[in-house]
Amino acid sequence: MAVFNRSTVMRRRGFLGLSLLAVALTIIVGVVLWQAVELSSVAQLSAQIDTIRPFASVVRFAFIGGVAALWPKLIHLVYEYGRVDEARRDELLAQRWRVVGWLLIIELVLGQDLFCRFFAVTTGPVV
Repeated sequence: MAVFNRSTVMRRRGFLGLSLLAVALTIIVGVVLWQAVELSSVAQLSAQIDTIRPFASVVRFAFIGGVAALWPKLIHLVYEYGRVDEARRDELLAQRWRVVGWLLIIELVLGQDLFCRFFAVTTGPVV
């Protein structure tokens, strides 16, 4: 007779959830790559990326806002499941704005192309 305790069940649920997430992301990436292969030219691909870019920015900023808003609840949930102790919970709660700040910096530098815009403004036209 097999005996399952709560931690084993929670690990299996977590593993199942992450497995389903991996399958879903694999399917999404496959569909996107299939669409990219089906396009006949680089100009069409570039045009599609330009149309998707504002939506992708909104999604990334919404994710960052969600992290900022849900951080205490997520840390409390992790604490309730016994994954972290009380001292570590307090440290993680104190790190909330640092994490959000770094996510915003990464978004501005990489997502909004801040470096290229900065260098385009500072260098000006080459004569």
